[in-house]
Order: sequence, then C-alpha cells, then structure tokens
Amino acid sequence: MLQGLRRYEVQARYALALAVLSAVPGVAALVLGLTRFDAMLGRIVYGSHGRFVPAFVGCVFLSMIPAALGFVLGLSSAGQRRNDRSGLSWIGFFLGGTVLSIDLILLIAFYMLRLERPV
Repeated sequence: MLQGLRRYEVQARYALALAVLSAVPGVAALVLGLTRFDAMLGRIVYGSHGRFVPAFVGCVFLSMIPAALGFVLGLSSAGQRRNDRSGLSWIGFFLGGTVLSIDLILLIAFYMLRLERPV
C-alpha cells in the first residue's frame, strides 16, 4: 500500500476519497450543533448528563482527521507533472481544507456559545 502512495495519481484518488469521507461526520456535527442551538438565547444548549458533547466532539474529530489527510495528499500531488489526475488532487485539497475549516469553526462556536443546563 505504501508503495502505491508514491505515485501522484494514487495520492490524488486517496485525497479525494478522504475529503469526501470527512464530509459525512462533519455534516453530522453541523446538524447536531444546529439542532441544539437556541435562537432566543443565542446559545448551544445541552444537558449536563447527556451524550451531546461526546457525540459532537467525536463527530468533529472523526471529520478532522480524514479532512487533514485529504488536504495534505491533495497538496502534495496537485500540480505535479507526472500526475494525470491533477483535478482530483485539487478537489481533494480544496474540499479537505473546507471541511477542516468548518470543523474548526464548529469547535470554536461550541466553545463560545455553549450553555450547560443541569438536569
């Protein structure tokens, strides 16, 4: 497997696959955050004994790891002369970077807007 990662076409395919894969838990974290957002309070409200925080943080980190790998693989293989699939590299690079940015924004928003309610 590691022998194949030296080829830029293989890196391009992995970059795209990892970037698309990272979007699934990223969307799940976004949906979790939006369902718990209270517009009247301007806060993300959750119970102190619930499973919201581990689920939310878990989804964000499950999204960050493949997004970062897709970003790096896309960056390393994009623009290479021997890469026949340069378009896949660029898509993996930009999609991985976008998902990674959204994940960071979700973590910062949760940290700043959280409101724990005792149950």
